[in-house]
Amino acid sequence: MGCPLLQGAAGLSADSDAPNTLEPTCSCSRPVVPVPLPASWSNTAPAYDNRKVMIMSKKTMVLLLATVTGVMAVPPAVASGNWGVTPGNAQFSGSGSPASLAESSEPTIKCEGSTWQVSSYDGSGTRGGINLHFTKCSTTIIFRFPCSNTASPSSETITTKGTFHNVTITSGKRGVLVTPENTVIKCESVGNAITVSGNIIGEVTAPAGVCPVKTKTLSVNFGTTGSPATQVHKTIDGSPTGYDLTATTAGGSAVTAALSASATNTFTEPSEVTIDCNTP
Repeated sequence: MGCPLLQGAAGLSADSDAPNTLEPTCSCSRPVVPVPLPASWSNTAPAYDNRKVMIMSKKTMVLLLATVTGVMAVPPAVASGNWGVTPGNAQFSGSGSPASLAESSEPTIKCEGSTWQVSSYDGSGTRGGINLHFTKCSTTIIFRFPCSNTASPSSETITTKGTFHNVTITSGKRGVLVTPENTVIKCESVGNAITVSGNIIGEVTAPAGVCPVKTKTLSVNFGTTGSPATQVHKTIDGSPTGYDLTATTAGGSAVTAALSASATNTFTEPSEVTIDCNTP
């Protein structure tokens, strides 16, 4: 019979300079030929380099932090910060050019006399109350007919009140969102009364400088476009909500209405304010 081979761990050569061989051992005296090992085999266990692990751990941590920081740096899709005035309880009054109210199913109402308003912030510097006063208001259907929301259309006066909010509109421009109370307008000898309701956004045309800016006046324009007319600005920057005026003739359905007007407001208490940006 042949000589039994003992292929234990002791048969691995520890000589790093010698070729990898498996040294068979035998209980008999017959010589045996060493069996060469493949070159890819190793006689020694691999060294465990803690430094490499630490370096990789640090690189992984840096990469993780960079990723998290990058995610946190992406701003959420929210509306732009509003602008405000200091002091927050400032008061102002203003006068404007002739105004007109247009809607598709009724003749346009024009107010060709003086237009004025009195307003005050409520302490927040971003919102407050407003009183509006339009004069020499009428509509024309071949002939001119006076219009008013007072007891008698012949007064040709339309007055209303409501609230306002500072807002930011297209391209970061300053704006004012006005929400008047429902206003019922009656024109003499012309059909049924019209109820105007909803909201309207005006653009602040002056001052136009970057914040902060000191000013004694504030100019606002409520522009219209198209036919039938609609407001130029109907949304607040960063928000899908639309704002518009509606007009409802008694017995009918609400239709879009548009107000064309502008005003220059003068601060009265105090006489100068500071406009700030990113006000809550």
